[in-house]
Amino acid sequence: MMEFISRYSGLCAIVVYSLILWIILAISGRRKRAKAEPVRTPQPAVTNAGRLDENDEDAVVAALVAAIEGRNEWHKNVRIVSIREV
Repeated sequence: MMEFISRYSGLCAIVVYSLILWIILAISGRRKRAKAEPVRTPQPAVTNAGRLDENDEDAVVAALVAAIEGRNEWHKNVRIVSIREV
């Protein structure tokens, strides 16, 4: 038996290391699935939505910037519900 191990030691090492790697990946995969948090989607605020005054340049720019920022943050299509002056 020792002659077999000494002759094929490289092959035995590869088999042992691959088994250890497979066990580690199986255990870490289960932990990741167990710790996965549910994805929360942002809920739009309930407000009285009015029409955007297209003559108000600041409001139009604010709507465009808000839409771009929302798209970059949530990686989904967004819809501007309302705009109000602060």
